Amino acid sequence: MKLSPVQEEIVNTPGNLIVRASAGTGKTFTMVQKIAKEIDENHSHKVIAAITFTIKAAQEIKDRLTVDTFRHYIGTNNSFAIEEVIKPFIVDVFGEEYDLDINTDYSLKVNTFQEAMEKLKTDGVIGSLKDNKKNFVFDLAQHIVENSIACKLYLQSKYFKLYIDEYQDCDCSMHKFFMYLCDTLNIETFVVGDEKQSIYIWRGAYPEAFKNIWRKPNFKGIFMGDNFRSCQQIQNYSNLLCEETRKLYKQTNSLENIVWLHTSPSDWTNDILNHIDLDKGIALLRFSNQNALYGANELSANGADFVYIPHLPIEDITTNAAWLYLAIAKYIIIEKYSTYDLISEIPVEGNESKKAVSTIKRFLLKIEDSFDSEEKFCTYVEELAEYLDYTTPIEHIKKLYETIIDESYYSAFEPDKYDHISITFHSSKGLEFDQVIIFAEDYRLNDVSGIYNHYVATTRAKNKLIIVDTGAWQSNTFRKGLEHIFSQSNLSISDVVKIV
Repeated sequence: MKLSPVQEEIVNTPGNLIVRASAGTGKTFTMVQKIAKEIDENHSHKVIAAITFTIKAAQEIKDRLTVDTFRHYIGTNNSFAIEEVIKPFIVDVFGEEYDLDINTDYSLKVNTFQEAMEKLKTDGVIGSLKDNKKNFVFDLAQHIVENSIACKLYLQSKYFKLYIDEYQDCDCSMHKFFMYLCDTLNIETFVVGDEKQSIYIWRGAYPEAFKNIWRKPNFKGIFMGDNFRSCQQIQNYSNLLCEETRKLYKQTNSLENIVWLHTSPSDWTNDILNHIDLDKGIALLRFSNQNALYGANELSANGADFVYIPHLPIEDITTNAAWLYLAIAKYIIIEKYSTYDLISEIPVEGNESKKAVSTIKRFLLKIEDSFDSEEKFCTYVEELAEYLDYTTPIEHIKKLYETIIDESYYSAFEPDKYDHISITFHSSKGLEFDQVIIFAEDYRLNDVSGIYNHYVATTRAKNKLIIVDTGAWQSNTFRKGLEHIFSQSNLSISDVVKIV
C-alpha cells in the first residue's frame, strides 16, 4: 500500500503531532509506517511506547511492524501505567507496605481512591472506582509520576517517543497523565484518533480531550479525510453527520448505494433480500446482542444464512490474565493456532523470560485433553497461568470452560470465515464489510454520543448501506433527527439516500 500525500506528511513530520483520522483513512497503516521510520532513524539507547486500548490492537501493531520491536513497549494504556509507573515506583511514593505482588481485577469496584489504595495494600489487587468518570489506575499513576523523581528520570531516559492510538476514547485521567509526560517530561508524543468514533462516552471516554490537543500550540495538527474504504455516497452520508466533515460532501449521480427501506416488523427480512447481494459479504449491525441474534435467525430462516457473532463469557474478565483465557480458547478452537501463536501474544508487560515452548505446549495439551472434567481443566489452566506468573480466580477459569465447551461461541473466534454475520455495532468498530444493514430504531441522534454511534456503524460499509425502517416510533425520531442534521447542509434525506 503506497502512502498518500497526507499520509507521507504524517510519517515525515517530526515533533508532537495530532492526527484526526476519519473512518477508512488508513490511520493504523500510517501510524505503523511512522513508528517503523522513527525506530529506524533512532540511534540512541531510547525506545518507543505504542499505546492502545486493547491487546488485540496492540498485537495488530506488532504484527504489522517489520522492524525489531523487542526492546520497545507495545501494549495497552492500563498496562503502560501499571508496568512502567505503578509497579516499579509505588514504594518510592507510598512506602514499603506497598512492596507487593500486584494484580488487577477491574470488576472489583470501590467508592473512593483511598478505598482502592486500601484494597491494593491488603489484597495486592488494583481494582476500579464505581464512578466510571474516575480512573483509579491513571489517578494513581499520575500521583506517582508527579511525586517520584526516580519515575520521572526513568521515563525520560527510556522513551524518546509515545504513540497513542484511539485517543478519543481516553478519559480525563488518561489525558492528564499523557499530557504530563509530553508537556512536563518533554517526551515527544504522537496522538491519533477521531472524536466522531468515540462510542464509549457512557463509560468515561472524554473526546473533548482530543479536541483540546488539537488546539495546543506545541502540537501540529493534520487531518486525514480521504476515505479509502467506502464509496462516495456512503462517504457523503457519514460526512454530513458531523460538522467538521460536511465540507467533504460531493454530489453523486446515483443514490443506489444507500437504501432507506420502509418495511414492517414481519416483512423486513423478505424486503432486505431484494436489496442485498448474497454472493458478497454482509453484516447486520444491531444495538443489542439479543437483536443481533434475532436478526441472524430471521434472515437465516428466509434463506440468507447469517451467523451470529456472540459476546463471549471471557470477554467480561478484566484482570491482567484476560489475554491468556482468550489465547487458550483460540488454541483449542482455531485449528491453525499454535503454541507459538500463544507465546507471541504474551503482553510486553508479561514475564517474557518464561517462553519455554515445550513446557507451554505440555500445559496446553493437558488442558486440551481435560474437557470431560471441569475440575481437571481448571487445575491445568491454573498451572499454566502460574507458570506465566498470572493469578487466575476459579470463577474466571469456569468462564473459559463455558466458552470452550459451548460450540455456539465458536463463531466469535473466526468471524472472517463467514460471508454473512450479525453483530452489535460496538463490536464492529475497526471492521469493514461490503454491505451493511442497520436499523433506524437503534440510533438516537439527539446527542453527540448517538451521532457518533451512527457514524461508526455507517462507516463500516464499503459499497452498500441499508437502513431498515419498520415504522417504530424510535425510527420516526431517528428520521426527524437525520432531517435536522442534513438540513444544516441544505439537503434532505431524499437528496442523500434512495427511499423505497
